[in-house]
Amino acid sequence: MDFTFGIITIGNNDTMIYRIIESIKNQNIPIYEIIIVGNSSIACESKIKVIDFDESIKNGWITRKKNIISSIAKYENIVLLHDYIEFLPGWYEGFLKFGNDFEFCINKIINANGKRFRDYTLFPAEVDFLNIDYSPNDIDPYFTNNCLLPYDFINTLRTNKYLYISGSYYVIKRETADKHTLNEKILWGGGEDVEYSKRLHNNNIIIKCNPNSCVKLLKYKQSVNWEKEINPYMLQMFVNYCNSK
Repeated sequence: MDFTFGIITIGNNDTMIYRIIESIKNQNIPIYEIIIVGNSSIACESKIKVIDFDESIKNGWITRKKNIISSIAKYENIVLLHDYIEFLPGWYEGFLKFGNDFEFCINKIINANGKRFRDYTLFPAEVDFLNIDYSPNDIDPYFTNNCLLPYDFINTLRTNKYLYISGSYYVIKRETADKHTLNEKILWGGGEDVEYSKRLHNNNIIIKCNPNSCVKLLKYKQSVNWEKEINPYMLQMFVNYCNSK
């Protein structure tokens, strides 16, 4: 499997980017490239490309940065990430084990405090401003505070419409990213990740989870109330509800 790693940054974070690059190199991936979009003094080399970005055009224009990466990526699998996420040992081997049968994918994400971050998850209630007309909270109020799916949960098109992948980190096929570009009208904090997950769902592209690979945040990000794993009984209720629709 070949990978393009796309790192977006606003600048002044090269220390973390160096750690990210080292964590990628330590995977011993035969064929890969790293593309950094944003202000960085990282030196370009055979497998590293840095693309400057004018932050004054639009503040928080992360959708544009990610679309730039996807448009020039060489390899089939694109890993898009913010500049504070490193790859833990065994990430590449985990993807070899998981296989190449996916279009839109997530794997385990660990917060800097060692706890699970928002990785394989239903979307939370806070996205109402995007005019999403369905919410897992409509199934049962339990899902207001419990949204994390077990890593072995098998997603289907019926359950997929309630899921999303956080824009902090995800893996996507280059062909999918080229065909379905991010909405550049949406800036950071505008729910671009939820809108994108919904739009891919409407094109029959479902979220898959690779339970064999893991990344970790290099800085602590505040957890939210719904970052708790769904218990087996409620998960089965969720599946039954989706299958009945």
